[in-house]
Amino acid sequence: MNRELVRALRLFLASISATLFTSCGGGRGLTGTGGMPNACGESFLDANCRTINFGGVARAYLLHVPATFQPGSGALVIALHGSRGSGLRLSQTSGLNSESDQKGFAVAYPYALVSPGAGITEWNEFFNHSFGTNPPDDVGFIRALIQSLQTELNPDPKRIFVTGLSNGGFMAHRVGVQLSDVVAAIGVVEGTLVSPGDPANVPPPVAPVSVLMLHGDQDPTVPCCSLPPVASQEQSFNYWSGPSANACSTVDTSQPICDSAGNPVAVEKDATGCRGNTEVKYYRLEGGVHLWYTGPMNVSGQSPFNPNFDASTGVTTDDILWNFFASHPKA
Repeated sequence: MNRELVRALRLFLASISATLFTSCGGGRGLTGTGGMPNACGESFLDANCRTINFGGVARAYLLHVPATFQPGSGALVIALHGSRGSGLRLSQTSGLNSESDQKGFAVAYPYALVSPGAGITEWNEFFNHSFGTNPPDDVGFIRALIQSLQTELNPDPKRIFVTGLSNGGFMAHRVGVQLSDVVAAIGVVEGTLVSPGDPANVPPPVAPVSVLMLHGDQDPTVPCCSLPPVASQEQSFNYWSGPSANACSTVDTSQPICDSAGNPVAVEKDATGCRGNTEVKYYRLEGGVHLWYTGPMNVSGQSPFNPNFDASTGVTTDDILWNFFASHPKA
């Protein structure tokens, strides 16, 4: 696929993603409103804006630390926004701050840079061509952010987790590959392993890492059973459970995630017996689209729906992510 077609595809996906974010209460953009913009590109009223210097650039993030956070034993979650998004927008729409208050983990929302090729905020995931010949080292930035917060907050080093939505979900996959020496688990919401590119070109992860994937079967932006150059959920699951990654010995169902015609099939797929006591888990959100759902997803007749969600798994995106993270510290 030539570079111009790839760029057009990325712009199309980003435009749809932006529309969906706006429809669910998007938040302020990177130009700032309501006052002088700060380093996060938001209003000066946002007192949680922080920066760290990385690669000669002041990289921004928001930080939420609940009163119940316990240094030494508390977990740290890094949450990655989607294309055209921001840390503030994800913090407002995900509900993770409320989950953090209830469960006692700290959560940081880093900001992606604006790509010159697309003119939007986005992460340098596998294999983003919008940054041209000088792409940002977003993996290095996230590593530096974790190290900085490790010094400041002293979270349990075995309980460092990363989640992301859409383009942030693509980046969470890349973090799982290249930062699995420090990250115990990733949780991907409406994202996949590569866009665009061949999943076969993704290197093996540097260490075992647990992986949770939540994906709507009606997602128009990143289809569950994507065709190239976007990897499908089937390809993503097979990468993580396969011999070059977590080398899982048991898969709970013979059903495919996607059939040969590109239709979603399995409502859940679980790989266990993996290296380092890791697990690879996929949940299909029946009727789900390109959103981070904060309401219950176990009510029959309502969308999205998955019959396997219950009190033990959690029924909202935030609960499901946190329950999976809490059960999968680094070995």
